[in-house]
Amino acid sequence: MPTDIYARLRDLAASAEAKPSEMRPVLLRVTTDLFALHPQHTPEEIRLYEEMADRLIDSADEATLIHVARKLAGCADAPATLLKRIRARSVEAEREILRAGPQIEWRDLRHVAASGACDLAAAVAQRSDLDREAVRLLAARPEREIARALAANPLAPLGAESLRLLALRGRDDPALARALLDRCAPTLDCLPLYLAADAQERARLIALALEAGLAQSGLASAAASETLDDDAAARIEAAAIRQKRTTFALLLADLLRCDSLCARRIVEDESGDALALAFVAIGLPQPAAARIFLIAFPKVALSPDLFGRTMKLFQAIPRRVATRIVDAMTGAPRAAASSARAPVRPFAATVTHAQTGAHGSGASQPDLPLRKSF
Repeated sequence: MPTDIYARLRDLAASAEAKPSEMRPVLLRVTTDLFALHPQHTPEEIRLYEEMADRLIDSADEATLIHVARKLAGCADAPATLLKRIRARSVEAEREILRAGPQIEWRDLRHVAASGACDLAAAVAQRSDLDREAVRLLAARPEREIARALAANPLAPLGAESLRLLALRGRDDPALARALLDRCAPTLDCLPLYLAADAQERARLIALALEAGLAQSGLASAAASETLDDDAAARIEAAAIRQKRTTFALLLADLLRCDSLCARRIVEDESGDALALAFVAIGLPQPAAARIFLIAFPKVALSPDLFGRTMKLFQAIPRRVATRIVDAMTGAPRAAASSARAPVRPFAATVTHAQTGAHGSGASQPDLPLRKSF
């Protein structure tokens, strides 16, 4: 290929009018490939390519527009007016340009980040040159796809506020949680992601909570200093030992003051340490916790490492720290609640609630055994 692409572009432009209409998309592809091969261009080359592409763009099909968009997205000299025309013709091509196009004005990018369509904002979230303002706008969007794209972008400068916001949403979105944890070592803002973390990350989160001095900071509620009454302890132990999974999760949700689905995730966590933290947080005596793990959680009971680790948490984690971790895990900040605990529903009433369902439909639901899930 000659080093002077101006001559090649001029020859292609001269033959463009003579080409049949079905060949015009091919000519646009070839011309764009030639233009994109060179990192820098003279003003004459840019003008000639823009004029030629402008004549051919109306004949381009969707596949050609996407091809041209991908090529120009990596070209610093791509004509801005041509990029605008391509964006107006094809949504998929617009995504390619927004994902990497260097000629998009920051005002335009921030507008898309703040109020553009979900797929276009997700494309912006993948850019390698995002600034903190664009990240802040994207992190505030409610769409899951945007949050996941932003978290998966290692070059996105996530500030503390944006990280906290995404971490709170990652509590209920395993894919988002995993993307956030994979970015770097966990920080204290990542406590809501505890259930999605691996063993090493969980150990790091616990260490951070301890180092932060949360046991003396007063961030946990006054309820953290209360002991679990004997009746409540007996009810939750009986539900676990009798293999009443639904009842056990509902009782735990009552004591943690969290959504029953959150409590269910804690119960079904195979490592057992999340449930151990929950037991510490509610003030369940260690002997009762040991009996629950030994009888109702065979995977923990049969693993000396897992069982030993869960039991060590009772000695290593102050109750206020466990409460803080569990509150972040479940989204139930009891620090804002009244210090007076609401009475735990009687065992029979809890079973009735489990059978009638959350909406009072009256439809009977089986109380599935714990052992099937662990």
